[in-house]
Order: sequence, then C-alpha cells, then structure tokens
Amino acid sequence: MSERPTAEGPAACTSHAVQGNRVSAPADTVERALREAYVLVDSTMSTHRSTERQRPVVMLGEDSGSFRETAASLIGGAKYGISIALLHDGPRADAILTAVRERDSRQDGWPAGVALRLLCAPKVLGTTSVTELTRHASGVEVRISAGDLYEALIVDGSSALTWSTQSSNEELATLVTDPATAKALDLLYANVWKTGRPIPEYLQIRERLNTDMVRRVLTHLKNGHTDAVAASEMSVSLRTYRRHVAKLMRDVGADSRFQAGARSVELGLLPRQP
Repeated sequence: MSERPTAEGPAACTSHAVQGNRVSAPADTVERALREAYVLVDSTMSTHRSTERQRPVVMLGEDSGSFRETAASLIGGAKYGISIALLHDGPRADAILTAVRERDSRQDGWPAGVALRLLCAPKVLGTTSVTELTRHASGVEVRISAGDLYEALIVDGSSALTWSTQSSNEELATLVTDPATAKALDLLYANVWKTGRPIPEYLQIRERLNTDMVRRVLTHLKNGHTDAVAASEMSVSLRTYRRHVAKLMRDVGADSRFQAGARSVELGLLPRQP
C-alpha cells in the first residue's frame, strides 16, 4: 500500500485557503502582495501620526500657545466672519476684543464681506472693552442675549476658541480646528443670535419694564406663583394680571412663565439670589 504524498510549504496553505484551486501562487505574486500590504500599513501609520500632530481639539495652557496669541491669530486670518459670545468681562474678553480692534485699525482693514458679530450677556454691555469696540470698530453688530450662551470665538465657521468661565487659569481654553465641530458651534451660535436684541432695542425694553408694577409681576413669575395667587396679592383682576404676563413674555423673549422670571434676572430687571 503506497503512502499518500504530503503537501509542504506555502503551496499547502494556498491549497487549503482557496477551494478548488490546486495550483500554488507563484513566489513573485506573494512577494508583490506582501509589499503592497506593507505600503498600505506604512501609509496608514503615517496618516495617523500626521493626525496626531494636527489634532482637531487642543487644550491651550496645557499643550502649547497662549490665549491672546491664538485669538489674535484666528481673528487676523478671518476671511468671511467673526462671531464672538461673551458672558463675562476679564482678560480673555479683553484679549479677543483688543485683537478685533487692532485688526480693524490695520491699514488693509478687513477683507470685503467679513461679518463681525458680538453676542454678549447684559452685564457685559457696559464694560470698557465692549464700549471701545462699538465706538471704534467698523461694521460690528452687537446683540444682547439673556438666553443660553457659551463663551466662544468662531472664525469663518471653520475654527473656534472656547473657554470655561469656571476656570481661573486665564490661558486655559479649547482650540477647535475640526471643520465639522466648528460648524456645529457656529450653528448653535446662529440660533442664539436670532434671539438676541440690538443694543437700542434692549435698552428700550429694560427702561419700559423697569417699573414697580412690572417688577412685581416678574417676581411672581420668577417664584413660580399661580396666576390666581399673584393677581390676588397684587389686588388686580386675573384677566389684567394675565395681560401683563403676556406682554412681559413678548418683551423678554420667553417661551414660558418660569423662563420669563429667569430672563428678568438675566436682563438685570430683578436682583440675583445671594
């Protein structure tokens, strides 16, 4: 009885891997496939290393750069638009607004069509930085918002600088260079911008609402009192009270009564709780 021949080497692997094919691949074909695989792996690793060097999100103050330098660089390279959102004054707000004024005062000025938008909380309105910006920078549009707002600098909808008001580190901030992430921030900004009010309109509303009657209504809204309780305490009819509430909600841009009470605090119409 004769022994069956046994397969050895790469040909055996090939015969098991490819059903119905008993012919082993030529050595040069295998070598060429291995070389192509090596080139593919090397290219993938190079791309990964490049991505690491150009991370889409960088923490300033920990990795590299300074807040002032980064803000000035972003603003200096703007081609289409600059959107700024400020909740507080301070060194970071000063750095951004100073960079805008300096870019505006340069001999070449802004490229044609660059939109400058500043959205700020009511308490930032009277600060020196904002006053100087509105007085000297050309073409800047300022709106006051009492809605949800995050501090940010967004340039051309493709890069952004954000920071936390909770951080005491003046250099600590997040630089976003990923276009998709920056675009998402830009869309969020646009939604809040729609609810903001130009300075003259905001001042008119604040003056019109700054009466004893309005403050009493706002206090009831802020505390969540029912219409019946509020009307009784104010010695007015339920219908009259509700008419005041409807007008106030329109003026402060609120969607609910509780929100109207909260907005009144943000607009400076009521004092904040200690």
